[in-house]
Amino acid sequence: MIGVLLVDDHPIVLSGLAALVQSDDGLQLLATARSVADASAVTTTPDVALVDLDLPDGDGIALGASLKLRWPTVRVVVLTMHADDHAVVRSLSAGLDGYLLKDSDPEEILAAIHTVARGTMVLGRGATAAVVAAAAIAPRTDGLARLDTRELEILELLVQGLTTAQAAARLFLAPKTIRNRVSDLVGKLGVTSREDAIELAKASGIKPRR
Repeated sequence: MIGVLLVDDHPIVLSGLAALVQSDDGLQLLATARSVADASAVTTTPDVALVDLDLPDGDGIALGASLKLRWPTVRVVVLTMHADDHAVVRSLSAGLDGYLLKDSDPEEILAAIHTVARGTMVLGRGATAAVVAAAAIAPRTDGLARLDTRELEILELLVQGLTTAQAAARLFLAPKTIRNRVSDLVGKLGVTSREDAIELAKASGIKPRR
């Protein structure tokens, strides 16, 4: 039995998805949520989470990344109205497992749940051939686990918008040391630039401090 978490802020859509999941004997609806806060309050570990892209209190991609950090075995699929190439790549770069449009056939949505539960990525018709090619080399959120404590500290400061000199002053290190550590963490994350590392960190749930 595959346990499913549904996250969508539209009551009618959420109700329809819930009925769809409950119509499949191989699926169990564990919980529904209408916001990031609601989803974060769920205590039962799902096998698969279907997450809306736009939520009233946050971004579905960042939520999906945080769910995977909380529950490493969960598979997360973004379900949205938007066929947005950038959003597809950002989803997969954040370590999520699929991207589907809400107007997909019910059978396609059910099949996607079963497919991602087996560990296979799912891309609906909203993903172009170029996006599929990019997805094959997209960095994954689990790359953050390869960073040491100092590298994570530096990455968090970069997300906050600090320059190399400012980060060096904050951590009492030489600017050259910061540059070298940034180069190391970029390589570990599998991205090509400091900017890409920052975007990946944001998609993984690392937010600027206010």
